[in-house]
Amino acid sequence: MLTLEAVCGNDVYLIYLKASGMYAGAWTLPVALGGPMGEHREHESATVSHAVVATYVADAARSVKEVVALRSSPWRSISPWSRDAGPAGVVVRETDSGLLDVGVHVCLAWGSVIPEVAAKVEQAVREHVRALLDMELGAITLFVDDITDPTEVTSPQEV
Repeated sequence: MLTLEAVCGNDVYLIYLKASGMYAGAWTLPVALGGPMGEHREHESATVSHAVVATYVADAARSVKEVVALRSSPWRSISPWSRDAGPAGVVVRETDSGLLDVGVHVCLAWGSVIPEVAAKVEQAVREHVRALLDMELGAITLFVDDITDPTEVTSPQEV
């Protein structure tokens, strides 16, 4: 559910659009800024949690048919740049330039051509994040942690 919250102080108010339920506390989007005498102007920036970005990245990566599953990185718990509580298999890191770099850890289907899958995942992720968050990403890196055995019958799932 989305709710509006107004914060007032020193004759200035800021109206926030806040998420609740599944994404409670995950993000707050300032939608308007007002001042004395009913003066109103659009607020220029929004902050979205890395966990929310990671969720959208995971959804986009899973949409590529050769991606059988997302895999949690073995470094996830000890890496200083992967402490987000986002979905397993996705690591989001902010760069010095302000862009977000994304790492996607996957298990691919047997017979997949890795460079082609990497291009498909990058395109899907960029389009999905741009459409849903109006945000450009930095580098998108695909880590192939596993490839299914040719005799395995698998269904897409998070491992």
